[in-house]
Amino acid sequence: MVKIPMRLQAVSFFGGAATMIIEMAGSRLVAPYFGTSLIVWTALIGIIMTSLCIGNWLGGSSADKRPEEKLLGRTLMYAAVITAGTAYGSNFILNSIQELEINLYISSVYSACALFAPSSILLGMVQPFVVRLAMRDVKSSGGVVGRLSALNSAGSILGTFLGGFVLISLIPSAVILMLVATLLAFLSVITYTGTWRKVAVIFVIGGAGLSYYALAKGLPYSPVLVQKDTAHNHVTLAESIDRRNGRRVRIMITDPSSAQSLMYLDNPAELVSEYTKYYDLAFRYNPEVKRILMLGGGGYSVPKHVLSEHKDVSMDVVELDEGITRIAREYFCLEDNPNLRIYHEDARTFLNRSERDKIEPYDAIFMDTFNSAANIPFHLTTAETGAHLRKLLKPGGVLVVNIISSMYGTKSGMLHGIYKAFSRSFSTMMIFPANAPDPRYARALQNIMLVAGDMVPASVASGDKYAELLSHQWLEPFTPDASVPVFTDSFAPVEKYALMQ
Repeated sequence: MVKIPMRLQAVSFFGGAATMIIEMAGSRLVAPYFGTSLIVWTALIGIIMTSLCIGNWLGGSSADKRPEEKLLGRTLMYAAVITAGTAYGSNFILNSIQELEINLYISSVYSACALFAPSSILLGMVQPFVVRLAMRDVKSSGGVVGRLSALNSAGSILGTFLGGFVLISLIPSAVILMLVATLLAFLSVITYTGTWRKVAVIFVIGGAGLSYYALAKGLPYSPVLVQKDTAHNHVTLAESIDRRNGRRVRIMITDPSSAQSLMYLDNPAELVSEYTKYYDLAFRYNPEVKRILMLGGGGYSVPKHVLSEHKDVSMDVVELDEGITRIAREYFCLEDNPNLRIYHEDARTFLNRSERDKIEPYDAIFMDTFNSAANIPFHLTTAETGAHLRKLLKPGGVLVVNIISSMYGTKSGMLHGIYKAFSRSFSTMMIFPANAPDPRYARALQNIMLVAGDMVPASVASGDKYAELLSHQWLEPFTPDASVPVFTDSFAPVEKYALMQ
């Protein structure tokens, strides 16, 4: 068995790790500008994989022509410099692409190409170089290739778990890139020969110092707004003035196309977003509501409102991201309440488990799980989800769902697919366009509240405190578009209809 130098094994292993860490951290750099939808992830993964392919081809050709360790060291050094430049220059690049105002497909691809293609091409060159340098004769080539490929794959696995489970939750994304740049410079040091090795050593020392400074003080590119990274989201926190009343509002943004939670600073329990007020309709159609399940916590605006208005009501809130709950406690006045229980898990997982464990049914269920029109968990839009929800509701129970869609036209596919799916389990389905109920605006994208159950729609009586909300009910005949399929677990093309918006 051919003995492979430890330095080459280290380059193979940590080169794989660096590639995956860059990919994981890169998603957080892009998130404040273009979100974290499947489209963004597809562009990011696709461009990085394409760049690695190009790098593999170039690296193999270069290694055959010049199988020299100093050339490998120089390649690693170039990758380190570009990765450090990405950490410091990403804000300018992403701002420039965002200002082009092009569709999400193209802007995501442009962003991935500009930020990650150069470093990924260089990292793709590394593995063929390492294999060529380690090769001694044809008889041992299989063992050499196999061992180095295994090391590279093991490094990629480490980078995936280290980046996704540890680093992103602890360290700002740009600082992670600086640390990766420092690691690549160190790998350059151990393979480089010649006078340029001193440059690599200086870069390692400088990179380590800059990483420490950035971790303590932040990078110069950092936006003025508060930025928080959680296990599942990149969160921006901002403040603004509500133009309707001049009051100051705190805003949570997990997707750049919309605000996920808003709170009046002078009254944290008061609802700001118009659509959130429609959850109160549960009390209109079932005055005996005492036990509520809410899927999607965010800034916990609705739970705070409900529990402040109804002291005898208890709420279970399912929020996927524990980091979002921590942010809600720190910035959105979420306090401990004996009537509030919080579960940190996927909403569909909770529904599956609740049915299996025979959890006590609820009087009402609220759904607010769509981050934006382009970031929709498909598994919460399906007929199977509707069946789970129906089983978790008591007789007379009410389901209230927030959907970002239009009533008709090219932007309406989301509403029609979910309507078809949930109507398999609910006998009554009422639609409330929260922003523009006038039929003249049926093609306008807005928050549409779906209220479902087995209730009988009641007429609006004089003095009804819910009269304003009820006036938004869609009373025109509603026929779901035949071209939109019933969303099911096996086929729910939510990305297709989200892009039409």
